[in-house]
Amino acid sequence: MLPETGGVLAQSRGPKLGLCLSLGPLNLLLPLILLLSPLKDVCEGAPASPKFTKIPTDQIGVSGGVASFVCQASGNPKPVVYWNKKGKKVNSQRIETIEFDEGAGAVLRIQPLRAPRDENVYECVARNNEGEVSVTAKLSIIREDLLPFGFPSIDMGPQLKVVERTRTATMLCAASGIPDPEISWFKDFLPVEPGTSLGRIKQLRSGALQIDNSEETDQGKYECVATNSQGVRYSSPANLYVRVRRVPPRFSILPSNQEIMPGGSVNITCVAVGSPMPYVKWMLGSEDLTPEDEMPIGRNVLELNSVRESANYTCVAMSSLGVIEAIAQVLVKTLPKPPGTPIVTETTATSVTITWDSGNPDAVSYYIIQYRAKGPDSKYETVDSITTTRYSIGGLYPNTEYEIRVSAFNTIGQGPPSTRVEARTGEQAPASPPRNVQAHIISENTVMVRWEEPEEPNGQVKGYRVYYTMDPSRPMNEWQIHNVQDSLITTIQNLVTSETYTIQVLAFTSVGDGPFSDPVHVKVLRGVPGQPGKFKVGKVTDTSIELSWEPAYTKERIVNYELLYKPVRFGSLVRLTFGPKTSYTVEGLKANTEYSFSLAAISNKGIGAFTNELVQRTSQASRSQNLLSAGSTSLRVSWEPPRVVSQNGEEAGYELKYQRVSEAEGGGQGLEVKGLLITIEQGRALIEGLEKWSLYNVTITAPSAEGGGAIGSALLCRTDEDVPGAAPRQVDVQPLNSSALRVTWRSVLPRLRQGQIRGYQVHFSRAESGESRTLPRIKDLLLDESQEMILGDLKADTLYSITLAAYTTKGDGAHSKAKLVQTRGIGKHKSSIQFSALDIEAPVEIQGYRLQFGLKNSSLNVGLNFTNREKNFTVRNLFSGSTYVFVLSAKSRAGYGDVVQQEITIPLFPPSGYPKISDPINATCCSLQLSWHHLSPEQQNDAITEYTLAYKEASGPKPSSDPGSSLPAPTAPPWLVSLPVSERSYTIHGLNHSTAYEVLIRAHNKAGPGPFSPPLVHFTLAFETDVPRNFSVNLATKTSVLLSWEFPETSNPYSFTVRYPFFCCMFSSSHYVIVLLKDISQRQRNSRQQKQVDLRRAYITARFTPATLPAFFTLGDQLDYGGFENRALEPGQEYIFFILTELNSTTGRMYVASPYTDPVIAPDSDPQPFDAGDGLIWVVGPVLAVVFIICIVIAILLYKNKRKDSEPGTKSLLSNAEMMAHHPTDPVEMRRINFQTPGIKLQSHHLRTPTSHMPSRMMSHPPIPISELAEHIELLKANDNLRLSQEYESIDPSQQFTWEHSNLEVNKPKNRYANVIAYDHTRVILAPIEGILGSDYINANYIDGYRKQNAYIATQGPLAETFGDFWRMVWEQRAASVVMMTRLEEKSRIKCDQYWPSRGTDTYGMIQVTLLDTMELATFCVRTFSLHKSGSSERREVRQFQFTAWPDHGVPEYPTPFLNFLRRVKACNPPDAGPIIAHCSAGVGRTGCFIVIDAMLERIRHEHTVDIYGHVTLMRSQRNYMVQTEDQYSFIHEALLEAVACGNTEVAARSLYSYMQKLSKIETGEHVTGMELEFKRLANTKAHTSRFVTANLPCNKFKNRLVNIMPYETTRVCLQPIRGLEGSDYINSSYIDGYRQQRGYIATQGPLAETTEDFWRMLWEHNSTIVVMLTKLREMGREKCHQYWPAERSARYQYFVVDPMAEYNMPQYILREFKVTDARDGQSRTVRQFQFTDWPEQGVPKSGEGFIDFIGQVHKTKEQFGQDGPISVHCSAGVGRTGVFITLSIVLERMRYEGAVDIFQTVKMLRTQRPAMVQTEDEYQFCYQAALEYLGSFDHYAT
Repeated sequence: MLPETGGVLAQSRGPKLGLCLSLGPLNLLLPLILLLSPLKDVCEGAPASPKFTKIPTDQIGVSGGVASFVCQASGNPKPVVYWNKKGKKVNSQRIETIEFDEGAGAVLRIQPLRAPRDENVYECVARNNEGEVSVTAKLSIIREDLLPFGFPSIDMGPQLKVVERTRTATMLCAASGIPDPEISWFKDFLPVEPGTSLGRIKQLRSGALQIDNSEETDQGKYECVATNSQGVRYSSPANLYVRVRRVPPRFSILPSNQEIMPGGSVNITCVAVGSPMPYVKWMLGSEDLTPEDEMPIGRNVLELNSVRESANYTCVAMSSLGVIEAIAQVLVKTLPKPPGTPIVTETTATSVTITWDSGNPDAVSYYIIQYRAKGPDSKYETVDSITTTRYSIGGLYPNTEYEIRVSAFNTIGQGPPSTRVEARTGEQAPASPPRNVQAHIISENTVMVRWEEPEEPNGQVKGYRVYYTMDPSRPMNEWQIHNVQDSLITTIQNLVTSETYTIQVLAFTSVGDGPFSDPVHVKVLRGVPGQPGKFKVGKVTDTSIELSWEPAYTKERIVNYELLYKPVRFGSLVRLTFGPKTSYTVEGLKANTEYSFSLAAISNKGIGAFTNELVQRTSQASRSQNLLSAGSTSLRVSWEPPRVVSQNGEEAGYELKYQRVSEAEGGGQGLEVKGLLITIEQGRALIEGLEKWSLYNVTITAPSAEGGGAIGSALLCRTDEDVPGAAPRQVDVQPLNSSALRVTWRSVLPRLRQGQIRGYQVHFSRAESGESRTLPRIKDLLLDESQEMILGDLKADTLYSITLAAYTTKGDGAHSKAKLVQTRGIGKHKSSIQFSALDIEAPVEIQGYRLQFGLKNSSLNVGLNFTNREKNFTVRNLFSGSTYVFVLSAKSRAGYGDVVQQEITIPLFPPSGYPKISDPINATCCSLQLSWHHLSPEQQNDAITEYTLAYKEASGPKPSSDPGSSLPAPTAPPWLVSLPVSERSYTIHGLNHSTAYEVLIRAHNKAGPGPFSPPLVHFTLAFETDVPRNFSVNLATKTSVLLSWEFPETSNPYSFTVRYPFFCCMFSSSHYVIVLLKDISQRQRNSRQQKQVDLRRAYITARFTPATLPAFFTLGDQLDYGGFENRALEPGQEYIFFILTELNSTTGRMYVASPYTDPVIAPDSDPQPFDAGDGLIWVVGPVLAVVFIICIVIAILLYKNKRKDSEPGTKSLLSNAEMMAHHPTDPVEMRRINFQTPGIKLQSHHLRTPTSHMPSRMMSHPPIPISELAEHIELLKANDNLRLSQEYESIDPSQQFTWEHSNLEVNKPKNRYANVIAYDHTRVILAPIEGILGSDYINANYIDGYRKQNAYIATQGPLAETFGDFWRMVWEQRAASVVMMTRLEEKSRIKCDQYWPSRGTDTYGMIQVTLLDTMELATFCVRTFSLHKSGSSERREVRQFQFTAWPDHGVPEYPTPFLNFLRRVKACNPPDAGPIIAHCSAGVGRTGCFIVIDAMLERIRHEHTVDIYGHVTLMRSQRNYMVQTEDQYSFIHEALLEAVACGNTEVAARSLYSYMQKLSKIETGEHVTGMELEFKRLANTKAHTSRFVTANLPCNKFKNRLVNIMPYETTRVCLQPIRGLEGSDYINSSYIDGYRQQRGYIATQGPLAETTEDFWRMLWEHNSTIVVMLTKLREMGREKCHQYWPAERSARYQYFVVDPMAEYNMPQYILREFKVTDARDGQSRTVRQFQFTDWPEQGVPKSGEGFIDFIGQVHKTKEQFGQDGPISVHCSAGVGRTGVFITLSIVLERMRYEGAVDIFQTVKMLRTQRPAMVQTEDEYQFCYQAALEYLGSFDHYAT
């Protein structure tokens, strides 16, 4: 989004307006806005079938010449015209169809003519929805030497001609023949029609074509055509060139840059010239400022008013010869930006020197520096008027840490400060002495000295020096010194007894010595007291001074103290002695006089040392003083003069001083004011002109000859309150409901309160026409800190006027401006917007108003005019959830004035009604089927998104046959079912019989759910009989029928008996055997080593011959059948049984087995009702056996060999067969049991016997449990894939089957490859077309899936001649999905012909195929077709899934894209559809991979095993060469391993929240959450170093920012190599696929200084015009990215000149625009860089909302500017934040189109293209969080 100018274009001056918008409730009436949109012409004419307007005529042409047939038709809708030859569209290099009239006309041109090949009847067909018509024309061709007499001849043909535009051009033509030929003209193969040119083009009588006032469109190739009854002759073509004077546009007056103040206006002129003259328009970014229909020619003046933001305006001049641009920068003077972070360059003990980057491209007046010592209470000090970017801050404290920041000033004011920098000053000598120095005698000649650390050590104190002397008058250097290290106490010895010593202490640091402490005196005499401590002044009056101290240290008792004092200037010394105490008040002193005091302690041993002198002045004498407030702006002061005349001198008067002080800090804020001298008699004064409700400090001094003295202490007093000086701020009123309004505000500014705010009053009254019509009601709020009030008891749908005022004890302050707000209506919702035109003084008379409004981002298509008396208007019937723009302007005589504009969003409301459940409801014993009706549009309030169905047992008695059993049923919460919006009916299953249920339903829209429908009560039915219920056929295959039923709830026992009909047949078989296997379930095997079933668990229960085979058989009756005991079944035991048939075969003993039944549990002695799920039984019997026998008997009859084996062969069955314990309905396991069923190969002279080693091969490769799959694959790949190769080579090629139909001559052209055929026994047989031999053949075979026969059809890529057969197969097989595993062309070879229409409808044979939709994604494409068969009324929908990421060579490097593709196929294939049709080119290699992987994924879901070997073996017995290469076989293993390791992480978008909750929990048996486990799974696959080739070259290693983040060789972005420069093609960048586009992104590292040129080269060479930057240049003190773009002026990077055009500072990102020019050829293009600035330096953003918006803006810009190149994304290393950006881009787009989320697979896909994408778990979790936040806001990318 580009910045707005803040102004609009205006032509006249006028009154200013305010615009008030308020939001009303919602009502979804028919939107009036629709009435204002352009109306379509509804009278477009009735539908009409095609009718020819130009009919082709028969022609006789000359061999080697030209023939053209012209055909045109009309109709409604306009028809499509095309040409057929022999019923097929013409298709030849010599035959061309040229369409005109939007396809309603077509010229069939044949050149050169060839006889007899081209002689034919050509059919022109016109078709539309109403019908189809055709017309034919015959072409005859005569050889040149056999031309008849009179055949036309061109005597003079047109010649090449060049004319100036607007001149006349004449193309000559003369022809002869008998009869005289008619001459016509063709231009560019289309007929020239002079009649349509309004006389500008005419054909002369001579036949020449004359073109007047020639135009560029007349240029072309002209042919003269002569026609008579003998034939048609074409002249040689001749070109006409129309020369145009062409001068590209250029600017004659370039737009100039402008600099204006905020809110200013400016006009910018732009003039361009050229031939033709160019149109000139103005643009702001991508926004056109000049309307398209008002674009002037040559000159355009841009008028800008009220401009608030700087912007670059582009003048664009355009003509047919090109487009040029010029940029004018409008610079709005704004506050400067913050300077760059200061850098400390030098520190001393008292100064810090810093430098900084200006950070401002514009001029800065000066800078200010703010600094403070680091601490909780320190305040910033300021240094201003700095004009350089280097400064030394002096006067700092040593050894102190400071915070420093810099701000810039310009002519507008002070900008924001820079980032703070911290610096510590250096050490200095201590600035203060040690504190509290004390000295004590501890022996006759030893003194102990102690002290405390200095207050200002200015560094690390290294030690102390103690100076002492008996003569303090001597210089310090003559004193004795005692050094002390690391201690605050020491002793001085060898002193002279009875002498008094003076001691001073200093501290020193590494820099120097600090100052001396005050002298301490001590007398070296034991028992004499030490010097009193902490001698200080206490209370001071005009006649007394109180002194205090701490007792002197002494071991002797202190008996007295001696005090010496005297006036400092005049007077004698006074000595006082008094008893032991710690304070003393000296009385009788003179007022306002300085005295000095000294104190010593006395013990019985003598007097101690005196303290240092203490000086203090007595206070000024006064009687009293008083300070009172005289008003809100004045204070009254009074006092009494002293009682006696001071001895200081005669007082001349008094001086008054006052100062306003801050209440918060107590410091001065105002200037000190000195009043005039007040005479001594006055004694009072009035101070006026003060500020209201402010605190003042007042002092009175009495100047004298000796100096001024204060009369008394300073007094504090506050001026009186007044009413508030302003109204509350930001008053807002919103309707809550139909009877209440919410009023919010912010309090009055502190400086305008003028007193203590006691509360607020809201005045409100009903209003009409914008004015109050009733007396206002008042509501009082007594809490001064409150900022919200609810006004209740209001009338619905009524307009109110609301004002607000604050009040103090003096009264109400000013009222706010009236707000007009309407309460909501009751019941009936409505959308309404109300505006009010506010009365503002205007210099002109207002004549009226104009209101325009419309949807945001569209034109303001509604305009309303009002008189000057109308002040409000209600706009109704707006769209819910939409944003509208309202623009209001006032009209004066001069026209409309400035406009005011405001946006408002209409909220969404949930549905107001409920779906109505239809009657009747279809009830059974266990289910209720119901349907419901749509909500009306008025009730929906928005598009319905889903339904919720609720049901529960009704809280009444159940119906019962017993009249007395009417007990109430217990209530329970209802069951809830979410249903898609497409559903209109639903069946509730699993209900109790004979029970009443309440059923309710409600609808949802984006705003939430609506109300439930009233509960409907319905009863389920009762059971009436004990017969099985719901008996149905679920599945029928070639060899089996799956039946299901449910047993009634009855106490009667039942047994497992299945009855089935027996069909008599002539086919020969030896006998039938019923086999039981018990307890063979997969879960009972605990080891892979137990590969075989314990055969003692399997036994034969009965044997029958064909003659004795019964119609049904009961298991467990303990009778003997054919020598085998039908044992009793063990109660509770699980059984599986099947039937074996021994066949009469000439090739050895062979058996055919039916499928296994589902497991069945034998009933207990007292049978319980059988669970419905266990009632699914495979009906086995003769139906199964007969079908198997047919194939064998056919072979027997052909070779006339029969052989029977004796009964012992049956008994050897179980000893020879290894029956694996897998699911018996799986075709692979069937094959293991059946060993092999051979076919017949007619090319041989004998029947091939089964491959003897086949059973052992399959048995030696059992299924692999998925828990051991990784280990198994590792073993296969050991020793350079040795075991894998051996295993693949051992797979049976299965080429012993016949392919007679593929070898028929009529079918051979239908095979794409001669050696890839379709086996007869599994080929897909089409319904034969009567009279066409081979019409039942297509090169396609059925392939079995997991537990499903014929689950797939494998076929070749269709040929042009088999398109009809292919679509016929799709129709007949009822297939819903076609999987295409190839591109149409690979390695310049045709792999498959395009068998579908590119657009519209094509007919292939008898199937009409219409392309409905195409979705092209990065790795695959999904096309949706509608199929219609001729003669059928049915239409079917078929999807084609084309995988486009399979490489030309080998297999995909990673299986991730393929697995995603396969999941999409499975998700979209309906469960009741026919086989999935899969093809590649031959239909065996990639097709086989798809089928095996899909089948194995199904097997994994059910059995947790894989059987790749077995399934490939099975497939090869159904189609030759399936899984064609060893690489493909290996790829299957890799794909399944990844599927097992990663699982299915795709979830529906609506389930994302619950899925994330599940991931946030600790996994069972783990110590980490599911999210952590999922992220760890991503790192399981490590890239081998062989994947990094170029990146690891020595010449390229320095180009990698991190040594472990490099591009894979297969996905790296290659630059064009520079000759002679090794590694010049390398940059650390990788291509990344987007959701729709391959290589949609480039992920790259933040450029280094050495790779900046490569970065610009990459952008140019790969046409990347969008750059996304996700880092700052420096983070955490480290460089994250080099600044690779110029900031102020253009810069050159190798061949490319980069010119900065604009920079826009958005809330979360910066958008920069650059013009990049290739200096080699002058070509230019615009590159836009988006730098996201809200990503924190550590971690991830707290919310994903801003990042989602950023992604949307990037992609919107790409869509708007239509660039095809990739988006380049970088952070620092190009994997972390870069991975998040690309992941979310893909995930969010997929959520919009599919409603599904798969963060794991998306990140995994990215990591296959660049290592470590989404680098941290926090980033991975942020992807989930952002996706969750995106739900419900699907309009982010709406364009």
